[in-house]
Amino acid sequence: MEKAIIIYGSTTGNTETLSEALEEELQQNYAVTRKNVIDAHPHEMLAYDLIVLGSSTWEWGELQEDFQDFYEGMNAVDLAGKNVAVFGPGDSQWEEFCEAVNLLESKLQECNASVIAPGFKWDGEINDEATQAIKEWGSQLLH
Repeated sequence: MEKAIIIYGSTTGNTETLSEALEEELQQNYAVTRKNVIDAHPHEMLAYDLIVLGSSTWEWGELQEDFQDFYEGMNAVDLAGKNVAVFGPGDSQWEEFCEAVNLLESKLQECNASVIAPGFKWDGEINDEATQAIKEWGSQLLH
């Protein structure tokens, strides 16, 4: 069975909740590992067939603070041949709505990875509707 990893950063619990729902969906086709970014190292991604990163957006379009070191460490990783996708919650009242998703997608592309689905961006409260939506998005990642 192919392996997938979900690496997420979560301060308020919203991204973590989305990662749990996504894990449920991906388990249909993958052996899934789900890790908080503070417990992950960029080189770990090399051991997986599918890599999914999740971060909320803070301040003026910035990554979640605990994602910074991981993000910078990604510069040393070549993800050629790896399939990737990114998700994150946000608030569309901000001009930089879900900018962390865009930052992570760009970084993954710089690392030679293949983004296989448009980033999942959720506006507002994380509820049953949100968890259902990320499962539907996650179904695009199954092959």
